[in-house]
Amino acid sequence: MDRPDLAWKLLLLRSLPAVLANLFPEIYALIDWALRYCIPDKNLPPLAADSRTGEREPDFVAIVSLKSGQQACIHIEIQCTRQACFAERMELYHARLRDRFGMQVFSLAILGDPSPTWRPNSTSQLLYGCGTTFRFPIAKLLDFRDRLETLLDAREPATLALACHVIALATRRHPEVRYRTKRRLLWSLHENHITGQELIELQKVLDWMLPLPMAWRRRLIMDIEEFILEHEKEDKNSLNYIIPELILRRCKKRAEDEGRAEGLAKGLAKGLAKGLAEGLAEGRTEGRAEGEALGAMQGQRRTLMLQLEARYGRLPGRAMKALARADPAQLDQLAVALFDADSLKNALNAAGLRI
Repeated sequence: MDRPDLAWKLLLLRSLPAVLANLFPEIYALIDWALRYCIPDKNLPPLAADSRTGEREPDFVAIVSLKSGQQACIHIEIQCTRQACFAERMELYHARLRDRFGMQVFSLAILGDPSPTWRPNSTSQLLYGCGTTFRFPIAKLLDFRDRLETLLDAREPATLALACHVIALATRRHPEVRYRTKRRLLWSLHENHITGQELIELQKVLDWMLPLPMAWRRRLIMDIEEFILEHEKEDKNSLNYIIPELILRRCKKRAEDEGRAEGLAKGLAKGLAKGLAEGLAEGRTEGRAEGEALGAMQGQRRTLMLQLEARYGRLPGRAMKALARADPAQLDQLAVALFDADSLKNALNAAGLRI
């Protein structure tokens, strides 16, 4: 199931300036980006105990400093399906946020639906000349389809996400086209040597925006395995090797989590070096699958321990304990973080491991 809204929420948290520069350049130009912005708690409690609306939560809220010296609230909603009362919801959030923060509120809408005609940007509550009209800027992502090739050449995550969204809209009924495009984007991660946290976030964006039917996902996994075999002479500690390894692991984890595939766990006999997957025959017990998954994670820990020792020297006991309690996501983050971090502590902190 396509979940582009999750990808956009992630991008707003990580790359607000880039998203605004792409979608709302006029608003971007008003903000003093030399000053830090903050992301407050966005829950809006009910106005009264018997309120019919209950607690509400806008998609994204940030407090920024304008070039004029004032502070302002940036409020963004991501809407990927048509909704009759969307404009009214925008007005409600705008009023509630203005009341809560006591400052100017910029309410912006990212419209990611496939309809070229649905463009809600205002709502009026007028009766006999009494009432209000509320207007808000919109970014219709479908309008960026003519710029797709240029967007695909970009390395910046927010720009690539915009390209992915346009592709997702165009390939809803064309899985083969989506597969070929996603494959091209995954290969570009390797070719462009994208590193660190940026790599992890881009993989999440690709998964959320460009999901594949199971048959095509299996084919993509086979392509990645073949790609790794073709590059098996790469330095096993280099990003050229680790990046496709992480992509392969993420593709398999997604398939397993959704319960649509079996037999995608890596074969420990080949190890992480070659990234080969051992097919699990149909009917094998769940305990066998869990045991192999645990073994793969232990092998990954061992590989990371060797890489950390090669880069930072002998590991202290507290670092070994942190590595032992790391979950799979933290191990993936650490595999990339150790190339950017200038110390063992910073590498572990980047993966959310404290010592």
